[in-house]
Amino acid sequence: MSASPDPFSLSPLLAVLPRLGNVSRLETLVSSLFARFETIDALRENVDGAEARARLAHEAAMLRQILDWLSVNPDEESHDE
Repeated sequence: MSASPDPFSLSPLLAVLPRLGNVSRLETLVSSLFARFETIDALRENVDGAEARARLAHEAAMLRQILDWLSVNPDEESHDE
């Protein structure tokens, strides 16, 4: 009899995401998510290689979507500083 692997070991990012329709668990991570978004956004301008640029663009889009769900507009926030 073998034990099933825990969800986190199979897919770490999916394991920490909330159930569909419930983003309240992510509210405590807003500042970290926003900081990561700003970092990725800055890196996208200076990275070489189409594959790396595409990966960063995908990550930025994911972070932008999460911040949007949490009612944080990354475009407005980054201009306020």
